[in-house]
Amino acid sequence: MKLIEKQGLSEQELRDIRALADLCNAEDSITLKLNWEMLSERPAGVTNDFLMYEGEKLIGFLGIYSFRSTEAEISGMVHPQHRRKGVFTQLADAATEECRRRGIPKLIFICQERSVSGKAFLQARGAVYSFSEHWMEMRVPDGQPPQVPDTRQAEALELRLVTADDVEVLTELNRQGFDMSYEDAKVFAEKTVTDGKENTYVAELGGKPIGKLAVRVDEGAAFIFGFCVLTEYRGRGCGREILARTIERIYREGGTVRFELEVAADNPRALGLYESCGFRALNANDYYTIELDG
Repeated sequence: MKLIEKQGLSEQELRDIRALADLCNAEDSITLKLNWEMLSERPAGVTNDFLMYEGEKLIGFLGIYSFRSTEAEISGMVHPQHRRKGVFTQLADAATEECRRRGIPKLIFICQERSVSGKAFLQARGAVYSFSEHWMEMRVPDGQPPQVPDTRQAEALELRLVTADDVEVLTELNRQGFDMSYEDAKVFAEKTVTDGKENTYVAELGGKPIGKLAVRVDEGAAFIFGFCVLTEYRGRGCGREILARTIERIYREGGTVRFELEVAADNPRALGLYESCGFRALNANDYYTIELDG
């Protein structure tokens, strides 16, 4: 077996990773979370991906996904015929050392809730369960475009695409919505305004920015993420209206009929919001943490 550390993935490597994921999903009746949009846009000069080969055959993969300086998410898989051979241990060891080198103090392993082998590995590794997220989906019925709810904010609330002038607006929304430090929130905001493969909308009520939501359309599905509303505007129906207006807009502009998102299982208010807009939970991912020593 040969372990290869990568700073960016080739088209062939992406195809091999997808083929391995399809095999593992079918074998285990799960849906692995591998953040495909990030895999195809890895930054140059940063080691984020680890591939294990037996000869020319890819038998294992692990990816690092870092959204803030204090933690990194980890997700990966091993070919069903090559489990219990230490493949994922080698991948995880290599990724852990890379995170240590980068000064990242916490690893968050993503494990599909029905993955028996994944949970066994994390238990042996000493990982601690942290939280779960539901993967949700909503399909627009044929010939029935989504409807914007009739609420008291309907006339005053507007959606617009972000511009380069919105960095500070997005920074504050990220800070409040995702409990980020100012520095991490600003880095994320700066990436947002330069990303050409996703649409981020700012929601304004009476001309004041109160929330945001991002959408990436891929293979006929629109994935919604980065959704947040300023603290003082929560519980007033604004979130539901922002979501519904976005769905209507994406449907109108591209005919997309399948919408997907993730929501924390311990956030009943958000779960209720999405269910009220027609989303239903398909499966869940469990998140486990490992704190690294200095």
